[in-house]
Amino acid sequence: MAQIIVAAVQLPVLRKGRKLISPEIIDVIDRFQNVLVGAVGFLGVIWTLRANAKHSNEEYRRHLDSRRMTLRRILAAEFRNYARALKANLEAKGPVGDHLSVGKIHKLFSEDLAGELGLLELGEVDVVVNALISLEGMEQYLGHISTGQTDKRFLIPAVAMDDFRMITSTTADALNYAIEALEHSGEA
Repeated sequence: MAQIIVAAVQLPVLRKGRKLISPEIIDVIDRFQNVLVGAVGFLGVIWTLRANAKHSNEEYRRHLDSRRMTLRRILAAEFRNYARALKANLEAKGPVGDHLSVGKIHKLFSEDLAGELGLLELGEVDVVVNALISLEGMEQYLGHISTGQTDKRFLIPAVAMDDFRMITSTTADALNYAIEALEHSGEA
């Protein structure tokens, strides 16, 4: 290959009677062509590594964005179902007899996804954790005001209906606020 480059360069190219490339330049190219080819190759490798790193970084960001969006949707759907259940409890007619039987909320995904909350933005983490704490606090509170409970239900006495409505309403508000924040963040 060195012979081809030198031969091509040695062709006399005249421009107003002068050679375009001097013999000294041809001699330097001939002596250092291996270094020049190595330098160009090395720069090519560096460029390829940078391009691959940039592509890998973009792919990682897309993957994180996808996981973040999925987490938002799962939490919003779960919170929406809890809020509907709480609304149904609030709209229930007064207790039949001395007690109102209220179903317990069983968290499906939110407990398993607690380790993934770091994917969310700080404001989202705040409202999601607040909603989860409200759910847990509501369950504790209903346990204290109930006269009996099973694995799936609380028996709320008629005298504790105001307390029941207050804690249920407060928890529903926390859930609705979290749903709104998660849905709003998903649009941005």
